Amino acid sequence: MKKEIKCILFSPHFKYVEGSIYREVSNLDPPLGLISLSAFLAEKGFETMVFDLNTEINSNSELPDFFEKLESIYDLSDVIFGISFLTPYVYSSYEIAKQLKIKFPDKKVLAGGAHASFMAEEVLSCGFVDIVVRGEGEYSLLEIIQGRSLSEITGISYLKPNNEGFSIINNVERERIQDINELPFPDYHLLKMDKYEPILGSYRKLPAANIITARGCPGNCNFCCKTFGKRVSYKSPETIIKEIKLLITDYKVTHINIYDDTFTLNKKRVIEFCDLLIKETLKIEWTCFARIDTMDFEILSKMKKAGCYQVMYGVENFNQEILDSLAKGIKVEKIEEVLVLTRKVGIISRVSVMVGHTKDTWETYRNNIKALKRLKPDILVSSIFTPIPGSQLYLWAKENDRLLTTDWSKFAGNNTVMKLDYLSQKEVIKQYQQIYSDYYYNLPYFFRRLKRINNFTEFKNTVRAFFYVLKFIRRR
Repeated sequence: MKKEIKCILFSPHFKYVEGSIYREVSNLDPPLGLISLSAFLAEKGFETMVFDLNTEINSNSELPDFFEKLESIYDLSDVIFGISFLTPYVYSSYEIAKQLKIKFPDKKVLAGGAHASFMAEEVLSCGFVDIVVRGEGEYSLLEIIQGRSLSEITGISYLKPNNEGFSIINNVERERIQDINELPFPDYHLLKMDKYEPILGSYRKLPAANIITARGCPGNCNFCCKTFGKRVSYKSPETIIKEIKLLITDYKVTHINIYDDTFTLNKKRVIEFCDLLIKETLKIEWTCFARIDTMDFEILSKMKKAGCYQVMYGVENFNQEILDSLAKGIKVEKIEEVLVLTRKVGIISRVSVMVGHTKDTWETYRNNIKALKRLKPDILVSSIFTPIPGSQLYLWAKENDRLLTTDWSKFAGNNTVMKLDYLSQKEVIKQYQQIYSDYYYNLPYFFRRLKRINNFTEFKNTVRAFFYVLKFIRRR
């Protein structure tokens, strides 16, 4: 007898686009949002499956056969399908929706994720999606599955039949979940966990896993989209420790990447988490993302003692005028202070610096390189300033006729898709390539990097990174 499935959620198959550094150094991250949704639905009594198509198929041409296989295994007579939509890989999501409608024309197809949340009308207009779940999806998805009238469900957009075909209805926003500690742990068991590995350079021990301990971001950075909004909801330190223990017990994890937008927003919570981690004597290393203005010697020292191996800082630029225009809310002097403190306590610093800001010039580029070489962060990552849908930057670029394209595959941070004041598209792409060679390929950096290798995995990753980045530079 076939197992009846109420909801199937898909993460699209994609490859990092040609010309992106991530094509060389990234492996694969699990779809944490989808397995969080599935755990919530299971707790409410609805059998849900999650399929990360990156681990199931080799290309979208295999979708028909994959859906045929699902139908042969499961009872899909009352199923609802959901698809994750992320801007740079949205065309893959559209293809899933299309193939689902061909195979199961009478079944509801839902879209969620950042691109669907902010571009609901575009997604619904494709002809293969019935409902968009905007923002936080647990209760909206639950009410759809329970059969509640769509007109009564907050936080969704949907197609409503009329005399001319369909109209698009955008219901009011849904109120955020007040306490995310009430949510169950993600359904890690639904994924092929052995297939996942974090971005190269973000770990020195395997197996590794990613976790999310908060939702929302209070920052005003104009290039970010905020799927969960500005209000931050936190998991308690006790809840985080329980989830880490589960990953250690069930998957033998030795490294945790905390994937919050900014883990260090609440200093008290971070200190309590570190104290608990120290008390539990868990043999785990971990990394996180942090805002420069949340860091000081006390929090860095505590994090180091609790096993923090690396911190990622969104520096973006060392020009104060440009930082102000990004609405980062930080000062260059604070960036310098925190990078020095991070090195002093013995934590690896990983910094992002963008190229292709509307006011960037070759002079600002050279100043960024000088600052990087003086401050000596351990890892540099770069991307091209990109107006992602949902960001204030996207609205500004659209209103001021700055957008050069809406081919979403070019919005992966490796192309310039805006008209700039001083640099051509070709010059920006050259800077994107050159910043890696200018920073990494010199003897002082080489010797610093060799000095901090402390195990074979890190040695192997260092060699891999050297040749992967070199391959990227030569390819561009």
